Amino acid sequence: MLNYIIMCIVPIMILTIIIIATKEKKDIFKLFIEGVLDGLKTVYNIFPYILAITISIGLLKSTGALNILLYPLKPILLKLGIPEDIIPLCIMRPLSGGASMSVVMDIFNTSGPDSVSGKMASIIMGATETTLYTITILFGAIKLKKIRGVLIAGLIADFVAVVTSIILVNLKII
Repeated sequence: MLNYIIMCIVPIMILTIIIIATKEKKDIFKLFIEGVLDGLKTVYNIFPYILAITISIGLLKSTGALNILLYPLKPILLKLGIPEDIIPLCIMRPLSGGASMSVVMDIFNTSGPDSVSGKMASIIMGATETTLYTITILFGAIKLKKIRGVLIAGLIADFVAVVTSIILVNLKII
């Protein structure tokens, strides 16, 4: 029953829009075309930012720069009870949802979803946001340059989520 209702939502919305537009004597096709053009303008404005982030993430992963950056941190991480396979996730998550999901899948495949790393990765994925990606896309679309406050707040929230996941899993609360 629920699946049937879910399948009917979009057609019902479309039908409702057509009925309201007809009732108000609006040119539905013209409004649709204008909406599509506005959407294309938005994509045109956002595309350079998406391309820049995608290339940056690809370079980080393919060149091994991420591993080089993590090498000096390994002893500190072990003392704090942080598995080293979580750190790439913490770095990638604010940048890209797709890249961070591939890191999580690697953690699940190597350590398992019920391992310490798997639990931390699950919490981090659920409690954090692709902060830099989201800010880049949203603020790039409206051409806003002053993002410092939003960026700081987003990164603090991500940091708190990561620290909380580490504490919860190490205390065996989760």
